[in-house]
Amino acid sequence: MISVTKLDHLSAAIPKWEPQFELMRKLFGLKFLHEFSSSPGFPFGGCVAQVHGTNMEWELLTPNTPDSFVQKFLDDRGAGLHHITLEVEDIDEAAAEMERLGMKPFGGITEDSQWRMTYIHPKDSNGILWQLFSMLPGSGGDEDRTATPGELGAVRFDHVSMAVDDLDKQIEWQTRVLGMEALRRWQDDELGYKAAIMSIPGSDLEFEIMAPIREDSFVRKFIDERGKGMHHVCVEVESTEAAAAALERQGITPFRGIIDNGWKKHTFIHPKDSGGVLFQLFEERDD
Repeated sequence: MISVTKLDHLSAAIPKWEPQFELMRKLFGLKFLHEFSSSPGFPFGGCVAQVHGTNMEWELLTPNTPDSFVQKFLDDRGAGLHHITLEVEDIDEAAAEMERLGMKPFGGITEDSQWRMTYIHPKDSNGILWQLFSMLPGSGGDEDRTATPGELGAVRFDHVSMAVDDLDKQIEWQTRVLGMEALRRWQDDELGYKAAIMSIPGSDLEFEIMAPIREDSFVRKFIDERGKGMHHVCVEVESTEAAAAALERQGITPFRGIIDNGWKKHTFIHPKDSGGVLFQLFEERDD
């Protein structure tokens, strides 16, 4: 098992990061931390921002050259979630553990001004690109991380969700490789899927896995059209109705309206309105 310290950030690929950051800042209250630009071996730019109420960051990647891996991703899949980044105790030991688990560290171990890093390829993880890193001595620093709830009244980012064919197999992989722990499981016969929520070591954000139980499930449709991998990001808001009204003021129609089906009152932001990411917004019930 790889010794994970925490989830550091979720990363999304987008043609131009500046307007996308402004949208995320306005809706979710993200706090800008820093911009990065391309350098030899890193043909991309973008920015990193702090998420409100959750000890994690949000990264935006933009291609700077036609042959950038970010451009290839955009050409193949369009804008959307690109990878998940985890901090590990020791990157050399993490890479060695990957080898022991039968996985080749994708791209080897590379280094920038602050990190040493490697990757778990989506073919080894059943659909997600995982970036693993450890900090270089003396890197990092104090930054103002006072993000706000934004116009949607974001309380926290609750979980990132993955769509797969085999729920039990994926739970076993997340546990064996990354040390996640299954917290609860359920099945929704009406929507045609079963799922589990897992904790991520050292992290506020949780990890959801969904699998279809019949052919007309939305999960089955997603896998058939997009392949296995990250499906959506779920955010708790102060009020679903207030968040929906805020979306309307921004010219965004809440996807599927406000849903109150016995779980929690919730709505969605369609990927076409959010820069490629399906966001689920929900409010906690008083009971």
